[in-house]
Amino acid sequence: MRFNLRNSFLCALIVILGCAHFVFGQSVVTLKGEVNFDNINLRADSTPVSVVICTVSKGTKVEVVEEYYDWYKIRLPKSAPSYIKKRFVACLDEAAQPVCSNARVISSRVNIRARPTESAPILGKADKTQSLVILSEEKGWYKIQPIPNSYAWIHKKFIDLVPQLTVTEAVNSPTTETVKTEKSSP
Repeated sequence: MRFNLRNSFLCALIVILGCAHFVFGQSVVTLKGEVNFDNINLRADSTPVSVVICTVSKGTKVEVVEEYYDWYKIRLPKSAPSYIKKRFVACLDEAAQPVCSNARVISSRVNIRARPTESAPILGKADKTQSLVILSEEKGWYKIQPIPNSYAWIHKKFIDLVPQLTVTEAVNSPTTETVKTEKSSP
């Protein structure tokens, strides 16, 4: 009896800690990377058969927000196609009618899609009052500049992560020490 109670407690603790990591661990730390090959597919999901959103060129800078097996989830680059249904958006530059270049989302959690159709993959969600840059209009949809919380997947072998200094490395670096020495000298 005591053994089962202990195992149940440990299982519950593992589940709680795992959920806490999932809930609080999302997008806390991001990594910078660079595409290392030409014409690489960005996909809607972390599988090689997933829908291709667009391609990126060698040297394209990306922001990695998640790792899943051999895949990185990245923020969409500015060149990626992104669409939002026109009825969920209010144009901010009314004087520029019929062409709208700046808009605001008027509904909560609106889907951002890869193509101007409701069957296209969802790339992210726009919150109410999210500002948008409108690039063009197509059949009741706006083509927009990708918003910060829209994502794609890329295989890890096509990304070179860019080393970043941690806080402790920055404090102990020679440049920082030189600055400290210069400040303390008369």
